[in-house]
Formats: sequence, C-alpha cells, structure tokens
Amino acid sequence: MSDDDITQAPPNDYRAEQALLGGLLFTNSGSTWVLDEVQRILHGPEDFYTVRHQEIYSAILDLYGTGKPVDPITVAAHMREAGSLARIGGAPYLHELVQTVPTVAHAPHYAQTVRDCAFRAALVSTCMTGRDEAYNPTSDPAQVAETVTEQVQRLVSGAAETVDRFWVGDHAEVFLDQMENTDHDPIIRTAWPDLDAVVKLRGGQLVIVGARPGGGKSVLGLNLAVYTALQHGTAAVLFSMEMGGDQVMARCYADQARIPLSRLEERNLNDDEWQRMAQATARLAGAPLSIDDTPRLSLGRLRARLRQMAAKGTPARVVVVDYIQLMQIDPAWGRQRWEQLGTLSRELKILAGEFNVLVVALTQMNRNPEMRADKKPSIGDLRESGSFENDANVVLLLHKDPPNSEGEPQQGRMDVIVAKNRQGQSGVTVPLVFQGKYQRLVSKSKGPQPCAEQMAYVAADSMETR
Repeated sequence: MSDDDITQAPPNDYRAEQALLGGLLFTNSGSTWVLDEVQRILHGPEDFYTVRHQEIYSAILDLYGTGKPVDPITVAAHMREAGSLARIGGAPYLHELVQTVPTVAHAPHYAQTVRDCAFRAALVSTCMTGRDEAYNPTSDPAQVAETVTEQVQRLVSGAAETVDRFWVGDHAEVFLDQMENTDHDPIIRTAWPDLDAVVKLRGGQLVIVGARPGGGKSVLGLNLAVYTALQHGTAAVLFSMEMGGDQVMARCYADQARIPLSRLEERNLNDDEWQRMAQATARLAGAPLSIDDTPRLSLGRLRARLRQMAAKGTPARVVVVDYIQLMQIDPAWGRQRWEQLGTLSRELKILAGEFNVLVVALTQMNRNPEMRADKKPSIGDLRESGSFENDANVVLLLHKDPPNSEGEPQQGRMDVIVAKNRQGQSGVTVPLVFQGKYQRLVSKSKGPQPCAEQMAYVAADSMETR
C-alpha cells in the first residue's frame, strides 16, 4: 500500500449528499414517505462525510420529529436558532441544495449511495486501524486479529438488510409460521425435566447461574453443554477459564462413563471401566461440543469462536461461560469493578441476540448466604454487579446440601432456585440429585430415575465442585 493510498480521503460522494439533502428540503405533506424511507436506509447523520451536511440532516430530522414542515426556510430558522446556520454557508446554501434535484422521488437512491460510501469508509478505517496495530511490535497479533474480525462482523451485521415488522399483523404472521413449524423446536431442553417444566430456555436469552465457590455451578454448566450436544445434536461451546481442557474432559468422562472422578485422576482403572471409557469416547467424539479453556477470555475471542463455528457449518446454539468474573475486562468499560461487569453483562446479552444463542453465564455469589441460618441464597447475593439481575432473562441460584426441617444438611441434594424468570414463574425451587463423584446432576422426580449405582452417593466420596 502506498503513502498516497494511506492519506487519501475516505470513500464519499459529495454530489449524492447534496442531491439527497436537496430532495429532503423539497418534500411536502404529500411526500413525507421519502423521509421515512431515507431514515430506514441511513444509520444517522454520521453517514454523511461532509460535516455541514451532517448538521443539515440533523436539523431536518429535528423538524420532522416534531411534526413541523421541512423546507429551506424552516430549516434555516431552526439552524439560526441553534447557532449553526453560519457554519453550513447560510440560507443561500440550503436553497442551492434544492436546485440540485429535479424530483424528491430520487432521494432514496441518493441515500443508498451515501450509506454505501459510509460503509466503505468504516471498512477502510477498521482495516487501517488493524494495519497500524499489526505494525505495533508491542501488540498481541492474535488479539489484533480478533478485534478487527469483530469490528468487521459488526459492520456486516449493520449493513445486512432487515425486514421491518411495524404492525402487529406482521409479527403475528411470523409467530404463526413458527408455531406451525413442528420440525424446529425453539426450546432448548436440558437433562432436568423438572427444571424444563418451569423455565423455557431458548436462543437469544442470557441466563445467570449463581453459586458460592464449590456450589456446583460448573457441574450444571458442563452437564447442560454435554447433554444438549449428545442428546439433541445441538452445537454447544463451553468457555472454561478456571479449569483446563484436561480437567473438563475428566469431568465429562466421570459423567458419561459413570466412573468416580477420583479414580480418573488417579489413572487407576479396571477393565470394565476402560470399556466404559471407550464407549463414552465414541459418544463424545461425535458430539458437536467445543471446549475453549483460554484463560482471561475476551469478548472478542468469544465472538470469534462463535463466528468460526458458524463458518464451519456448526453454529453454536448454547454458550456456557465459566465463569464471568474471570473474563477479560476492557478498561474503557469504566474504572469501578461493578461498572465493568455491568458492561460485560450487557455485552453478553447483546451477543445472545446477535448470534441467537443461549448464553449461560456462571457467576460467584458473595458470602451473605453463609451468614444465614438456612444458607439459602437470594438474588441480591450476586457478586459485584446488580446488572446481572437486570440483563438476564433467567437467574438460577444453586443451594447445595440445603437443610431439612430439623436443620440438618441434606447430602446429595441440589436446590435450583428460579430467582428470575422473565417468561414464566419465579420463586420456584427445583430439587435435583447431586452426584459429586460422577460430576452430574439428575432430576429428582419427573425425569428418568437414576439407577441404583448412580444413586449410591456417599458424601465422603463426593468431590468438591467449582
């Protein structure tokens, strides 16, 4: 790339900008549809390359939004009052713009030209920024690639044509089509029918799962990812920042081969256990399950992995993040920890909608439950950020070994408290059977009953979970 290429102006079309504004200034009460169509095409005043054209378009939107007529006289008066008329060349320039177009009907065509130039300019800027960062010897090339890929993806998503559904009839038509499509079930089923009866999980949702350290949240997240991949062929990805890939696989085999985790860690298996290992390997090897054990996972890498899976023809439908406090924080998200985590929570919610995936973010709770007699957690115990509660569609709190009526802990029981459920009933407690040595949770009543071997839970043999 030559120096001339680097210093040349970004893509823009000055005449198209003039023609577009001239057409908008030429509108009347019978042609307001033009303004509506232009607003649908453009992202905003920033799409104009020329600063004075940005200001003129902003003034037009202000007048139109308040129901006032739009013409050179009203726009001039509005800009004079705002103190910006002189900067754009005065009222004569507004009249000059009107002379550039023969008819207002061409305005949408010019708007598309302006939008295309803005997209090209943003693409050039993104690539140039990536080029500069790539030349920087102190930068991480992998991180630079992830950042550029993420920014380009956002540009592509913003440029994609969307179908406007303004009237309820439009939404009703789509909804009925989905209801009639029995080949595709939007609900993501878990291994726990008891929980499925209360909470309906689907793509686009953010689910927060809170627990104290050792409270079983990693078991729930891993079981969910493995079950959806094995039983339903649903592509899932587990981002594990606390456990390495070998530790995650050990827990997968403990669950799938029914071998106590302690024996797997000791690597002391008998012939029967090796046979179960082989059978579990055959199942796991063919499952659309991805495990990413990158420490200090960044949001950019998470997006990149989802794009990579989609490009390979296996778009993820379930994403498990274990756990959210260990993710890499962008300094631009604020100085305070709660501000940073609040922004991260919102970004995960946006990501769920952008990729239409179920995002299950595991989080630690504070020590408040330990100070209560019954040790029961509440939604206010979510650690470091109240944004988790606000952004989440569903909040699940785990209560391991809850006390019985006599106050004694019930070994082998895990209560899942549905603290928030935007599409259903909240405040419900779903009891599950916690089998620590097998690193699994099973339903207590409605689902398939575990066999005698699986129910032979011995508290002394149970492994502490994260």
